[in-house]
Amino acid sequence: MIDREGRVVFGSFLAFVLLVACSAVIERQTGIALRKEPLVAFLLVGGVAIALPQLYLAYTEGGARSRTRLRFVAVTTAAFAVAFADDAAGARYLLLAAFGTGALLSLLCYEALSGYRTVSDDVSFGFQDR
Repeated sequence: MIDREGRVVFGSFLAFVLLVACSAVIERQTGIALRKEPLVAFLLVGGVAIALPQLYLAYTEGGARSRTRLRFVAVTTAAFAVAFADDAAGARYLLLAAFGTGALLSLLCYEALSGYRTVSDDVSFGFQDR
């Protein structure tokens, strides 16, 4: 029996395969190719196949695994944004670069905030119950 995590990841992979198949049909019908649109390809690969299932699993479960999932999403989003930005030009390049930079900056802010919360929960600020 496949566990819940496996079902979520497999479901997102199935959705990715269906979207790629639909894009092939659209390319034949209209001539608009997915490989010529790096922003759409990034959202399809980075969003549907990688980030969406990990974000869902991080939201539904808690604890240390959710932090690991958020780190994974941020780093892979940045890596895929850089990879797809190589094929883009103009505003699409800037948008993909902004996605990658935003992912890393959000990870940095998330880690700083969670570290601050951990430290502030551990410190009693010199007050004692009397």
